[in-house]
Amino acid sequence: ANSTTTPPIMVKHVLVICSQKENYFELFKGKKVNGDDILVDQAPWVDLEAVSYDDSFLVHIKPNRNPFPYTTQGQFRTFAPHFVLLRSYALGNHEHDWRLKINAFYHHDVPCINSIDSFVWSVEKVSLYTKLKRVQKRIPSLPLIPQTYYSHPSCGSFPPDFPCVLKVGSSSQGVGKAKIFNTDQWQDMLSVLSMSREYFTTEPFIDWVSDIRVQKIGGHYRAIERKRMSEQASWKANNANGITENDIEVKDHWRGWIDAAAAELDMVMCGMDLIVDKDGKEYVLEINSSSIGFPARHAPTDTQHIAELVIETMESIFAPTTKAANTAAAPVSSSSATATTSSSSSPSSSTHHPSTESSSSPSSSTHHPSTESSSSSSVADPSPSSPSSDTTTSTTVVEKDKKKKKKFFF
Repeated sequence: ANSTTTPPIMVKHVLVICSQKENYFELFKGKKVNGDDILVDQAPWVDLEAVSYDDSFLVHIKPNRNPFPYTTQGQFRTFAPHFVLLRSYALGNHEHDWRLKINAFYHHDVPCINSIDSFVWSVEKVSLYTKLKRVQKRIPSLPLIPQTYYSHPSCGSFPPDFPCVLKVGSSSQGVGKAKIFNTDQWQDMLSVLSMSREYFTTEPFIDWVSDIRVQKIGGHYRAIERKRMSEQASWKANNANGITENDIEVKDHWRGWIDAAAAELDMVMCGMDLIVDKDGKEYVLEINSSSIGFPARHAPTDTQHIAELVIETMESIFAPTTKAANTAAAPVSSSSATATTSSSSSPSSSTHHPSTESSSSPSSSTHHPSTESSSSSSVADPSPSSPSSDTTTSTTVVEKDKKKKKKFFF
């Protein structure tokens, strides 16, 4: 009897680690990567756990308290992402320390934006500063602000020049910073720091008149200037009181600085922060990774640029190969499809190798009914000494993954 085989639905599963301020379900809706559908899942660090095996990677996500309508966010999910977009800091204050989680992504070398290397470097501001110093050696015109590092309060016997700004650990967004005016305040601060296990740094206080964020998303650049309107305005630029914000033209030397820093840090998306004093002298404070925030007026455009950058990067990573094309063309028997469905929670046998990704779907079919019955399993290379069909190989890989499947408990 004649029979027809329905070709499997090819999908690429993108995990976005982000707050609910941005909706990437909508941004990637209907988008494709080399002809494959994109399945999106979005979660903050707090809802996520991860495990990295030798040859596969799994994330497990708890339901979000305020899920986006008509998405998977209201469910428990376990799957193997093909690609990750990192839009949230992995380290903030003591209540927001997700370094153990980012290390799982690093352990498996999961394809990300920005690169997983750059995001691990970004966890420690000391690493970022060192990278900027290396850029300064190549580009002496880069006005990197001087900084002193102290491994322990006992190292502070010789205080810096005052006034100075003291930063505790890898602080960000204005947290963990203090302005020190004199020796008495310095000694008080050292006493407080003796109760902490963090390192600290100091920088000269610059009485700035404007703070500038130079932003890069792929080939798209933007510059935003914040100005102090009075002496009563906060010395911290992220405090909106007494500060105005406007878009300004991106200067050529700013573009050169951020491009050089992005290349050094393996970033395709970043933000460089500068301040300008009353004499017009510029100082580069730091560079931030793909977790940078956007003003509300630019968020729709900038998040669209991010979606385009993700697709462009994925199309390069998962570019079709001759082997992948042949695998995709091979029919999948009903027994193989059944085995695939029954092990939909098991880790994918290859999550970041382009030669196999284009013919394998993420193992999240348990919460995507539309793709469950037609998802194909990862195909391993058959042994030269015992050749077998694609169906036999696929089933073997699935059975192997079923034995290896782990269970998450919350």
